Amino acid sequence: MNKIHYLVPMIGLILITNFSSLKAQTTQPEPGNKEEKIQALEVAFISRKLNLSTDEAQKFWPVYNEYKTDIRSTVGPKDKRKDIDVLDREEKVLEVRKKYKDRFTQAVGEKKMNQFFQAEHEFRGVLLNRLKKAPGNRPGVKQRLKK
Repeated sequence: MNKIHYLVPMIGLILITNFSSLKAQTTQPEPGNKEEKIQALEVAFISRKLNLSTDEAQKFWPVYNEYKTDIRSTVGPKDKRKDIDVLDREEKVLEVRKKYKDRFTQAVGEKKMNQFFQAEHEFRGVLLNRLKKAPGNRPGVKQRLKK
């Protein structure tokens, strides 16, 4: 009889745990949450690439935050990007980068400033590769699911 008293709560706990993990797997992440995750990945990627000292980091990250805000306002919201001439947009982004070049150089030196812009470019490539390899983004997966 005592074994049954212990067994029933254990089975209930196992069922609740399995149901919770199943539900977590089936829910889609919120769209805003994806952008936050990408930003966090970018910050981690840049941190790893630049290997900033504490002093450099204190100077670099405030400039970086202003720079990213400026880039976002230059590029505009996703739904409006189609309406803007691609070359004009790229030229404006380049102007922002040039504007911040001296500030990044003052914060971390010319070598790390160059490493930053290279890391930023490299991150976009890594992100694109990661998105291409995601299960829902591979060619043929959606077609096989339809059949």
